[in-house]
Amino acid sequence: MAVSVSGTLLAFDDTDSPDGMCTTYLASLMIEELKDYDLIGLPRLVRLDPNVPWKTRGNAAICLRLGEGTGPSRLCGALPGRMVRYYESGRSVDGRQLLGEASRVLERVAQFDCDKTNPGIVVSDRRPSQGLYWDAVREVVPIGRVERLLKECGAEWRKYKSGRGIIGAASAMAWRPRDRTWEVIAYRHPKVFGKPRRVDPKSVISMDKATRRTFNNYDYESGHIAITPGSPCPILFGIRGDSSAELLRAKDMIEGESPDRWLLFLTNQGTDDHIVRRRICSLRPMDSAEIEAKVVSPPVTIPGKHVILRVSDGDEIDAAFYEPSRSFRQVARALLPGDEVTLYGSVREDRLTLNVEKIHVQKLVKDIRKIHNPACERCGKSMGSMGSGQGYRCKRCGAKAPESAAVSRTFARSIRPGWFEPPVASRRHLHKPLRRMSRVNIDNL
Repeated sequence: MAVSVSGTLLAFDDTDSPDGMCTTYLASLMIEELKDYDLIGLPRLVRLDPNVPWKTRGNAAICLRLGEGTGPSRLCGALPGRMVRYYESGRSVDGRQLLGEASRVLERVAQFDCDKTNPGIVVSDRRPSQGLYWDAVREVVPIGRVERLLKECGAEWRKYKSGRGIIGAASAMAWRPRDRTWEVIAYRHPKVFGKPRRVDPKSVISMDKATRRTFNNYDYESGHIAITPGSPCPILFGIRGDSSAELLRAKDMIEGESPDRWLLFLTNQGTDDHIVRRRICSLRPMDSAEIEAKVVSPPVTIPGKHVILRVSDGDEIDAAFYEPSRSFRQVARALLPGDEVTLYGSVREDRLTLNVEKIHVQKLVKDIRKIHNPACERCGKSMGSMGSGQGYRCKRCGAKAPESAAVSRTFARSIRPGWFEPPVASRRHLHKPLRRMSRVNIDNL
């Protein structure tokens, strides 16, 4: 990936609501209306902590780098009447002027009526410390700390209502990718906002099968189109993948409603950046964690058809496989006490339970079950149990036998060591799908 040089950073967050708008759509409006500025590098779509209680939908923030572009440019989008291109390098511009112009765009479209919507917008020639991103993708970050970091890098910003949006904006600005993916997002004509989307399922399936570097397009288990959102936002569809070149081809394979515009983003989606390896004793509500543990009791199906698995690494916790994950629950049902697993998931806020997002089955015990009690060697009659772990005794003659004398059989396990994940429709934005686990990004962007 080529590194963008210079230019002025513009970031914003918390402008949408559950009933409409989309912060990524605001990115396209910013590019459309700030015509005097060139785009330096790809727009960045950065997902942050998926567990924060006040997120509106997917907790995404946007960072653009704008300025006077130099050198060659590349296609990264289309707006009504013109194509969008980005430069690999460029010169910075007046940050205060950019902040004023961008703020006017935000103020016109942000969903201020929503209680959860608290926009923030930031402009800077330098990125804040990357530690801010890693904290914000994994935990709640205080707004006071963010303001101190922004002052240190010479940034200027504006807050609306509580101004919590500057946390996401600054954190998106702080992102330096270790891993990355791309997403091409197509947007609807404003005249059809809120109306049912028309996306041909067959074309989505064909695209999914024809592309090797895209992921999370279609849920074959439920028949759900995963590239279309469920909210009444401006997005028509979004396709994610490891190759921006393939995404540009993939978007043209989708049939149905014609998009009004589209834009290609560099993102942290599908990276597992929110996951931290932890011990069970250190888990806190809203943590996203990777834990290595042993199964300590058989799986239990509770009301609602959720499956609960008790696991331990010295301390114990319930691991939950919820009903919406469908066939993923069968993995939990196939496990036995003693099996060794690595679990990935988030801790519930109301009680200490790990909501499992992915599992690596490391080692399986033998499934040995008692078939029947031993027969008495003296009289041949079936012996009775004297209690758990106490062996057997013949009711006729009083002869005794150890616990090991019972007749047992080893059964084949219905599961093998390996990786397992829920179907596409049950995955979070930051979840790294198994098809990416050994994949290397191939772009030279």
